[in-house]
Amino acid sequence: METKTKRWTLRVTLAQDTIVRQVLSANGMSLSEYVVSRAVTSAVQDLADRQVFAVSQKAWEELQEVLDRPAIAKPKIAALLAEDSVLD
Repeated sequence: METKTKRWTLRVTLAQDTIVRQVLSANGMSLSEYVVSRAVTSAVQDLADRQVFAVSQKAWEELQEVLDRPAIAKPKIAALLAEDSVLD
């Protein structure tokens, strides 16, 4: 497990503190565990939802090279996609 070396200091209202502590009491997590897990989960989702990504010129050129390659036929995948879905 990675060593924790960073510290966050947060200010909250009494109402915010009360509701969070109610959850902590119900699920047995520490305040740190709860805040960090929720913040990291939210950050991962926020990054996944981004529509604009900044990349270096080299990375952009590599991506363009990959996208410019001719398509490769994949008959097994085509056959699989031609079958009825379990969702149909």
